[in-house]
Amino acid sequence: MLGTAHVFATPRTTARVRGLSPRDPQLTEAMARTPLRRTRRTDMWKAWVGFNLSHSLGLLLLGVVVVLVGQSEAQFLQGGRTFVPLALAVSAAYLALAVKYWFRTPIAGCAIGAVLFLASWVLLLLA
Repeated sequence: MLGTAHVFATPRTTARVRGLSPRDPQLTEAMARTPLRRTRRTDMWKAWVGFNLSHSLGLLLLGVVVVLVGQSEAQFLQGGRTFVPLALAVSAAYLALAVKYWFRTPIAGCAIGAVLFLASWVLLLLA
């Protein structure tokens, strides 16, 4: 859900204001005029949009894999021992990033995800 919300909150152009747009329109324009130090082929605005969309893609991919592993009890018992600890590590990393850099909604979502993956792992180990 957070990955999908992130896609819709990401602005595609400087003129289309969305939830992840800078509040200051002058900053948006400055981002569009400022090339990266690494290369002049892109600017801060394009890098910002690309980062947000690729971040969304990562969240969506994690969600798809979780759904596939959890489709049935048999699949969960077979793939869960490998995947659940990995999903817990990824969600814990997202939680650490959220606490340091983001705001309340992603912090809450990441915390809930990490707790649920931890509970899944404990239940899997007890099975």
